[in-house]
Amino acid sequence: MFSDLHTHSTISDDADDSMRAMALAAAEKGLELLCLTDHADLDALDGGPQKQPFPLAEWRAAFEEAREAAGDRVALRLGLELGEADHHPEAAGALAAAVPDFIIGSTHNLLHTPDFYCGRPGGEAPALFDTAEKRRALLDRYVSELEATARLGLFDVLGHIGYPLRYMRPYEPQLSLMPWRDRLAELLRSLIAAGKGIEVNTSGLRGSLGETMPAPWLLRLYLDLGGEVLTLGSDAHRCRDLGAGIAETKKWLADLGFRRHCVYNKRKAEFYPLLD
Repeated sequence: MFSDLHTHSTISDDADDSMRAMALAAAEKGLELLCLTDHADLDALDGGPQKQPFPLAEWRAAFEEAREAAGDRVALRLGLELGEADHHPEAAGALAAAVPDFIIGSTHNLLHTPDFYCGRPGGEAPALFDTAEKRRALLDRYVSELEATARLGLFDVLGHIGYPLRYMRPYEPQLSLMPWRDRLAELLRSLIAAGKGIEVNTSGLRGSLGETMPAPWLLRLYLDLGGEVLTLGSDAHRCRDLGAGIAETKKWLADLGFRRHCVYNKRKAEFYPLLD
């Protein structure tokens, strides 16, 4: 199963291509299953309240157009990347109830704090984490918000664990979540007990991060704790990145000891071997 379960269309403010274009490109690339998971962030990029509600009618219409265009060339699923659900539980619950197939639970920004993206060199909030003390304080809060998201439980898999490192590493190349290993182990145990999974996000392989999110050491910890619910996602925001990094990631996940990954249909996991 060549699947990509984390992709964005122009329903997301930061993406380039329509759902229809993404579906047709997925078929051309040989993807067997594509899930479209546009951003439904409940806070704005600057950490303030979201100014516009998620466009549910446009989202559904765009998906139907994509499905009609793709036909049977690629299986399509409709999901969301639900961001900052712990900040607005009631609104998050209403959005989650509208999702037919798959939900990624993500943390892009902390409460009343800009998206980590804004703190990158050259970003809109350059002082956000420009010292070691700020980075560690934010990472501690990040782990706390992952824990809060997990307790809320409105998702199928927890998305791109380690997201802040994508933007913090230019300041501190060896920065890691390893100091929070014990708390992350408890988080993973809670996910396993609740039947939830984690996403292996390959977008870090395309940039300066140089590794997946989560990092291999954290994936090995998940495996050692008995975790096996894994989805694979490129986090593509344009057609050219669909499926990127997934084939090689499947190989080293198998080397770590994982034997299968899953896709979602109607919020239920369906498992496939990692390798043929």
